[in-house]
Amino acid sequence: MNTSTRSAETLKTLCLGLSYVFSYAYISLFASSYPALGITIFLTLLSLGAILWLELSIRQQTLLGRFSPSKIQKVETRFWEVILILLSISTYRGGQVVALSFFFVHAVVIYMVLVGTGHLLSDRSSCLMPMDLLNGGFRLTFGNIILRIVSLFNLITHRYEMPAEASPAYAEAVSSATSPDSSDSAVPASYPYPVTNPERKNPGRVLAILGVLFLIFLFFVAAVNNLARVDGHFNDALLSIDKFLANISVSTAMLKFFFSIPVGAFLFGLFQGSVEKDIQKEKDFREKIVSSSGKFRFMPDTLFCVVLSVFIAVYLAFYISQASYMFSAFAGVLPEEFTASEYAVSGFHELINVVLINFILLSLVRIFGSHEHKLLRSFSVALMAESMVFAAISASKIILYMSRFGYTYSRTLGLWGTSVVFVGSALAIVYLLLKKNTFAPWLWYSAGSYVVMAFITWIFAAP
Repeated sequence: MNTSTRSAETLKTLCLGLSYVFSYAYISLFASSYPALGITIFLTLLSLGAILWLELSIRQQTLLGRFSPSKIQKVETRFWEVILILLSISTYRGGQVVALSFFFVHAVVIYMVLVGTGHLLSDRSSCLMPMDLLNGGFRLTFGNIILRIVSLFNLITHRYEMPAEASPAYAEAVSSATSPDSSDSAVPASYPYPVTNPERKNPGRVLAILGVLFLIFLFFVAAVNNLARVDGHFNDALLSIDKFLANISVSTAMLKFFFSIPVGAFLFGLFQGSVEKDIQKEKDFREKIVSSSGKFRFMPDTLFCVVLSVFIAVYLAFYISQASYMFSAFAGVLPEEFTASEYAVSGFHELINVVLINFILLSLVRIFGSHEHKLLRSFSVALMAESMVFAAISASKIILYMSRFGYTYSRTLGLWGTSVVFVGSALAIVYLLLKKNTFAPWLWYSAGSYVVMAFITWIFAAP
């Protein structure tokens, strides 16, 4: 086995051990009652563990020559690692922000692994993100759900799986490598798969190692006892640790370990499966989507133009008829028939729903219509411009409400949502006019602005 392969196997062993520790800690987070600060610290440590696990996985891929991330992929990976840590810290205040942040933490972990290991359908974040998350949350995880058992068995027995496509010459090399008078050099360097010479188990050597470790442990206990006699504070710390360990129920610990087994298998399938699965499968699937996309463009462009013109005309009529009501918040004026809370809530969700409908409509046009029809593109730009207006109106209503009654989580979350759809509409216009990939910047803005919103809730929330 060459040095790179040996190092990769060592990293895999570390990840295997980490999967047991990580999954047990994950179950403990939900099975134990901690104060708000304790939950935040625990979750942040788990996030750091996930980042460490990912970095070990990326290093494995590099050593095995299966994937080497590009500069933009490295930047995206670091971005999501930072977002993961900030999301974990944002749970400190508790309340409503915790549930949503917990959901985002899990989604970010899956997406972070896909970005870092090159298993996105595209080379970077794209509008295929929902399919990427399905790939990471189902195919890679459940498709490799028994990978941890296989890896543990191979580790214990000093075996490595021989790929099905290995040639007879490779099998002969394995046979010669495992003969008593052979070495790893008997295997041709061209073979990328590890071949090891299983060492004969020596019970006497194992017992000797355990004996030495036990002797060292006795000396350690003696040293700690002597230090405890010297310093009273150190002795108090040891007593606290002893009390903590005494309160741990063996049955509870075993139950947590039992529930951590499927969690660890799921996570190991995600991380290690991303290392061992060929990233070309995702790229081939994307090529199939691109090559078959022309079959879906069966809608007449003229018909789409008529449909969009109807939507645009209806929105313009709505602006004109409701101008005094819709745009008064921009001037800080509250309509006489509304209180501030009624005005903020009135129509807010409906306007956001209209913007989402417009996004769906634009998606249908892009999937089933022509990408080169100039009039259709112009109508699409107009539709997104009107979506920006709807989002701006919704934001002005919330800002007017906040200026009178202050910040709350729900109000700040609503403002964040309006900013996301506003920026999404603006970037959609850039995409339509310049044909630039604007999904990744929109995704980065959405994640970054959510973290900012969470910390704003921290600052302005009532103590």
